[in-house]
Amino acid sequence: MKKVIFIVILLVYISTVSAVSLYDYDHLILNLKVDGTFDLISTQTGSSIKEVKTELSLFPQDNVRQKIIALNTDGIVKNNHINYLWTNVQVGQKKYGYEATVQTNNYRNKVSQKIAFPVSPEKLKGFEQYTKATETIDSNNINVINKATELADGEDDLFKVSFKLAEWVERNIKYDLNTLTSTASQSASWTLENKEGVCDEMTSLFVAMARSLGIPARFVSGISYSTSDLFDEPWQPHGWGEVYFPDIGWVSFDITFGEYGYVDVTHINLRDGFDPKEPATEFEWIANNVDLIAEDLDFNVKVIDQGILIEDDIIISTDIHASKVGFGSYNRVKGIIINNEDYYQATTLQLAVPKEIEIIERNKRTILLAPGERKETYWTLKLNNKLDERYWYEFPISIYSEKNKSATDSFRAEKSQQIYSFDEIKQLEVKSEDKTYSQKISFDCETPETIQQNTSLKIPCTIKNTGNQNLKEINFCIEDICGIVDLAINQEITEEIIVKTETAGWQKIFVSAENKDIEIKEAFEFQVTDKPLINTEVMLPKSLEYGKTANIKIKIKKESFVSPQNIKILIEGPGFENIWTLNNLNDEQEFNLQLNNPPFSFNNQVITTVNWKDQDGNDYNTKTIQTLRVHSDNIGSKMKMVLNVFLKFFA
Repeated sequence: MKKVIFIVILLVYISTVSAVSLYDYDHLILNLKVDGTFDLISTQTGSSIKEVKTELSLFPQDNVRQKIIALNTDGIVKNNHINYLWTNVQVGQKKYGYEATVQTNNYRNKVSQKIAFPVSPEKLKGFEQYTKATETIDSNNINVINKATELADGEDDLFKVSFKLAEWVERNIKYDLNTLTSTASQSASWTLENKEGVCDEMTSLFVAMARSLGIPARFVSGISYSTSDLFDEPWQPHGWGEVYFPDIGWVSFDITFGEYGYVDVTHINLRDGFDPKEPATEFEWIANNVDLIAEDLDFNVKVIDQGILIEDDIIISTDIHASKVGFGSYNRVKGIIINNEDYYQATTLQLAVPKEIEIIERNKRTILLAPGERKETYWTLKLNNKLDERYWYEFPISIYSEKNKSATDSFRAEKSQQIYSFDEIKQLEVKSEDKTYSQKISFDCETPETIQQNTSLKIPCTIKNTGNQNLKEINFCIEDICGIVDLAINQEITEEIIVKTETAGWQKIFVSAENKDIEIKEAFEFQVTDKPLINTEVMLPKSLEYGKTANIKIKIKKESFVSPQNIKILIEGPGFENIWTLNNLNDEQEFNLQLNNPPFSFNNQVITTVNWKDQDGNDYNTKTIQTLRVHSDNIGSKMKMVLNVFLKFFA
């Protein structure tokens, strides 16, 4: 007999969820070593070299989020460069570089209130050059302008505009380390057209779109730490953007890291620039018949010390729409995000699920939160329909952020549970996640757990305003019955729907409410129950030779939505009786009986009776009467069967 047990699916994270990483510290002390080489090559006899100068512009300097503890170099630091000088040298290889100890801090320029967009001309004074087009950041390209103005249309908040530009780039530009993007930075317009690039291209497009809107923005060249398997070494040259906020300062936006409004402590700033194609090194030499060939700079970073771990200041929680579903069902996961700080924050979220679950459409999303704001975001899941029907499963899911903050929940899957179709989950889809007042609206439908088939029932559904805002012209719908209502503070409205239960199974009532301030959708489930039915199939041998073992097989199968309970199977015949019992019947069950030399005659009546109850204790039964024919060519066996006829007659 089958045993119904449960299986808990272990969640294997698709990233380093909950693992401590370098990103989680309040500061790092890093050793940075930068080495450069060039070769002086004689092009013909009689060559000579009087002087060689190298100007290196990639080196760390003090700013609001990093402090230079030590800088050791053979060069001379002047303005924003390190200058190296060689005189009366011979041809051959020359080396230059520096070693620095840098402390990077978990610091950001906080935007605590709305900064007006567009930026007024008087606020741009001194920063006009950061709104101009360059070769790579071609903010004057018509396609760049059109996309930027499309994204900023109707928005008057500078942080929200910057966020929209960054999020669009992250969602629409594929990170692709191909030959073109790995050898040289491509222009912003090229990136927009080809929809691919690496950190340089993605940042250039972001900066270009910002500049096209009159927003001062710059390109930052530096180094950062990556756990991506695209790179052989974790510390890599990297580029990110900064946007100037009047009266606040430069605010970081790293598109590839999903860090909007800040960068983590693994970022070392080596240069703020107008264009990523600005040379890292420039060479001058006074010589006869000598060429200079330079190699790429070599960067090496080691962690000397780590500060203390910091807690993420974003609170994440999760809610799964259906706590129990059937195999192959869709489901919806809601992520709830709260900004507990007094400044704008953005967080990048992803969902980790077991391999038996597919995430429909996009997984990764970045959410912008104003000071103290609460938002909700949604994922659609599809459960594999090829699970073992003998078991029920507990599937965990986890929402995690770029800072490894996470929230975990789970739902159960088993054969007999409700199934949501893709269209039904789409009915619950919230189109505008920015209508944050929706959290102050609650629904309640007084659905019973079960309703008998072929009955009608009035079900009241209530909408309540638990917030502090009077709501006007709400389109309140229960299924396809809609009406326009106003809902004042702490008030509720109840409407009824008549439910007809013609078909047994799971049934749902969809409720929604929407106006300019809210959008909320929910579904309420109940079971339509029928009478429990069992189909019984008894398989006897077609013909049995007397004295041989008789193998009898009984199959019982549920023929209703409701599961029969307290099942008793009785099979009886000449000289035998056997009973099996089950607590409930959820799927097909099979029983086997072997009879060794029972007192059979030529024709033997076999009676199978199945009794069961419903959940209210009502009794049901079926009876099957069949004939088992027995034969023998042996005279002695035939005489025994004749004798069994008389014994049965006189019994």
